Amino acid sequence: MRNPTRGSQLTRWGLLVLAFILSIGPTLLAPAQSRTLELEVSATCENAAILINGRVYSGRPVTISVPLGEAVTLQALYRQLDNCGVQQALHYFDRWDFNGEPYSKAPQQLRLRAGQLPFVANARVQAVYRSQPAELCAIAVDAQDSLGQYLSGTFIDVRPLDLLGDGGGATPFVRAFDTLTDVLLQASSQVSFEEKSYRFARWEIEEAQLLPTFSADPTIVKVRCRAARAIARAVYVIAATPGGCPDLTIRHLYAELSQISPYTWLLKPRVYVENIGTATVPTPTTTAFLLNGQVIAEVTTATLAPGAGTQVSITQIITAGSYILTVIVDSKNQVPECDENNNLKETIIQVP
Repeated sequence: MRNPTRGSQLTRWGLLVLAFILSIGPTLLAPAQSRTLELEVSATCENAAILINGRVYSGRPVTISVPLGEAVTLQALYRQLDNCGVQQALHYFDRWDFNGEPYSKAPQQLRLRAGQLPFVANARVQAVYRSQPAELCAIAVDAQDSLGQYLSGTFIDVRPLDLLGDGGGATPFVRAFDTLTDVLLQASSQVSFEEKSYRFARWEIEEAQLLPTFSADPTIVKVRCRAARAIARAVYVIAATPGGCPDLTIRHLYAELSQISPYTWLLKPRVYVENIGTATVPTPTTTAFLLNGQVIAEVTTATLAPGAGTQVSITQIITAGSYILTVIVDSKNQVPECDENNNLKETIIQVP
C-alpha cells in the first residue's frame, strides 16, 4: 500500500528543487563578465621596438590580455629611428596615443593599470613618431588673483602627460614638453584660498602660441611653446557671496582745466566712486583714467561698504586739442558685481 505522507513529502521537495533551479537559471545562462581587458599596442613605424612588461615587440600591432588590477609598463626602446617604412630619414619618438588621442609624451616607463582611468575598456595604444626634431620646453603653471597674489594649491588639468609621464597638478608646478606639442590646460572654475572664494577670470600666456580649442569653456586653453620656457597663469577674481553682491559705479565726474603756460594746460579729473550694491567690496580695486583711449593713470580704490563712496582724482598736463576723458572703476575686473555695465563715465575736454 502506497504511503500518502511520503508522496506528499517527495512532491514538496520536488517543488523546492524546481524553484531553486528557476531562481539560478538566469545566472547560469548569463555570460560571465570578462575579468581581462584586451590591449592593442603598435607604433607608426613598424621597425620601432616596444617593450611590453619587459618583452620586446616590433611596431606591428600586437594584442595582449591584461587581468583587471594588473599594471602594464610600456616603453619605446628607441627615441630615434633611421627610417620609418620607405621614408629613409630620421624619425623621432613623439608621444603615446590612447584610442587615437594624445595621451603621454613619456617614451619610457609608461604605466597603465587595468581597471583604472582611462584604462577601463579594450583600447588601442600607439607609439607615434615624427620626422622633424623639436626643442625641449618647460611650461610653468600657476594661479593668481587679480592683484598678483599666488593661489597655491589650485588644481590645473594638463593633457597630454609630459615627458616624465606627469599630467595635472596643484599650482605652482612645471611640466616638460617639446616645441611641437599642443598642450591643453583646464583650470578649476572655482577655488578657495585663505577662507576666500574665487572664480576663474582668464588665462595669461607668455612665450607660447595660443591655439584654437573649439570650446566655449573659458577655463580651457591650448598652447604650444615658442621658447625654452613658457608661463601659463590662471587668473581668478573674488566670487560674490550668496547674501548679495557689490556694485561699483561713478556717481559724479568733474574735469577742472587750468592754463600753466602759453601752450600747456593742467587737467584735474575727479570722480566720486560709490558702491550701490548689497555687499561690501571685498578687496581694493583699480580706477583707470584714459585720454582718447590711452591709460594715463591707475589709482587704487579702497574697499567700500554698501552705500559708501570715495573720491578719486589725478592731474595730467595736456596741450591744445580735443580729448575724450574716460574713467573706469574696477578696470581690472577684480570684483564680481551685480551690474558690470555701469563702471564707465566719459566726457569731452576742449583745450583752446
